[in-house]
Amino acid sequence: MTGRRKRTKPVSHSRQAPRIIYVFFAKAALLFIVWKMAYLLWLMPRGILDSPLTYTVGVSTVATLNLFAVHSRFTAVRAFQVLELDGGTESGNVTDIYYNGQNTLRIANACNGLEVMVLYAGFLFCYPGSTSRRFSFLAAGILLIFILNIIRCALLVWIYLHYRQYLDFSHHFAFTFVVYAFIFLLWFRYTRNAIPARPRPVRI
Repeated sequence: MTGRRKRTKPVSHSRQAPRIIYVFFAKAALLFIVWKMAYLLWLMPRGILDSPLTYTVGVSTVATLNLFAVHSRFTAVRAFQVLELDGGTESGNVTDIYYNGQNTLRIANACNGLEVMVLYAGFLFCYPGSTSRRFSFLAAGILLIFILNIIRCALLVWIYLHYRQYLDFSHHFAFTFVVYAFIFLLWFRYTRNAIPARPRPVRI
């Protein structure tokens, strides 16, 4: 009498999904805490990242605008001011963009794109993937976000000069949606094939 061969159920890789999710959120929480502590206690008070980045965005925006300026030229002026924001006050360097003696745009630290870059980079370091792929997406993504922010600032100046009634909507809603949609697109591109597929076991 021969016994029946017991069938073994194939191991489902879907069981690994919760562990990947847990690891992702654990890394995200740790990075968020470390970043906020370093930024609020050391980087922001000294302006180590914000000050040069804000001025670079202002100068790059002026250079972009001057490519299309016919008569007058745009200029970037660095200033130090206490700003009244929605959540309170913020003191630090700002960059004003002038056109014919008129201040058309004020770029503060909250508008230099640093937080968006950190958000984008944090996702890459939390999501599993090869080191080479992670750093290639990191370099390309940071550069593209920087360029997108310059285009956003230049368009805000143009809207201020020609269609001022649409400035608030463009600043708070339209361009914010475009920036975050672009970041989600970069994340989507990164997650595609980021985790190499495991080879299937050979059945004999």
